Amino acid sequence: MKIIKQVLLLGGMALLVAGCSPEVVEDDQTADGSQSPTEEGTVSQQTEAIQTQLRNDYYRPLLTDGTYQPSQSRGITQNLHSTVNLKYFESGLFDLAREEFDTETHYFQEGQYIDSNVVTAWLSRENPELEEGEIQGLNPIADESEKPDERNPIYLQSILEHNFYQQTTEGYQLSGMTIGLALNSVDYYRTEIGGPVLETKIDRETLISQGQAMGNEIVRQLREMDGLSTIPIVIGFYEQSTRDDIAGGVYFQQGMSQNGEKTISNWKNLNHDRKVFPLEGSESNEGNSFANFKSEVETFFPNLSGVTGIASYTDDVMMHLKIGITTQFYSQGEMIAFTQFVNEMADTYLPPNIPIEITIDSMLGTEAVLYREAGGNSFEGHILY
Repeated sequence: MKIIKQVLLLGGMALLVAGCSPEVVEDDQTADGSQSPTEEGTVSQQTEAIQTQLRNDYYRPLLTDGTYQPSQSRGITQNLHSTVNLKYFESGLFDLAREEFDTETHYFQEGQYIDSNVVTAWLSRENPELEEGEIQGLNPIADESEKPDERNPIYLQSILEHNFYQQTTEGYQLSGMTIGLALNSVDYYRTEIGGPVLETKIDRETLISQGQAMGNEIVRQLREMDGLSTIPIVIGFYEQSTRDDIAGGVYFQQGMSQNGEKTISNWKNLNHDRKVFPLEGSESNEGNSFANFKSEVETFFPNLSGVTGIASYTDDVMMHLKIGITTQFYSQGEMIAFTQFVNEMADTYLPPNIPIEITIDSMLGTEAVLYREAGGNSFEGHILY
């Protein structure tokens, strides 16, 4: 049952998106009943935390009156090219957070400071006609030209906010914040309604320049909000993959503002990559191991539609492998036999020590799941029937 709990938790965490800054109504509650942070960034004693940790790399969430507080702007920030980009945009931001905010001593809450109006404004284009005091868009002013090579692209596609707290005698104190900026490697657009989809490719160097300018402006505005004047703020740049890329994007740079700094002076490059087996990576040892695994699996069962792996790398070292197998079962016996065979071939051929997740799907949905944690010697699994 452990693997099912993990799958359910991951599914729930996929709902986490950029946060909101609720207006205080009374008794430290927002208009929708959620907990409002105080000026010092401390939420009241009405807030409690779930103490159970299924894994030591999961943050324990805060609850208010026994209720989880989602972001009110989550729908606004989900406009990415694919569901896989949505997934890695968020999971990658958690990876950045774990480097700065220990999961043993910090608690998680969806963003409660950046409201939907601010998110919408930041994602729009700069507008010189706005009145003083109105929030400017972070994307460049539109170019009237219809020529793709002369059009100012949309660089910033989405924003994600996560908040982290530590427990004190007065409640839970805000101790850090992470902000993910999803940037476009390709900007898709139409020059007229119903016209063809055009695209502008954006190189990494341009994304870095644009992202740093946006990140510094976001930090400057956040520092003016109550409770955010001194906390550490981490900004991460996520390069969204193209619409036809099933691997998803990666975070490629991050920076931190500490001690109340209103800019980020020290940006750090990140070496993350993701490969889709067997489409790429065949020259690597991991790619060869996957090819052997795939070959054995395909010879065992006649009705396979495909075996695909998505490998995640950090500093050129594989950190995680997720394998999807699509087939059609006609009996429970087939399903059980096939899952056990896949388990055996995974033990035999797939790289050791790294976490590996194998999902076996049919037209009816997920039939079985196999999972091995980092450093594990064998796979745990469950057949869903």
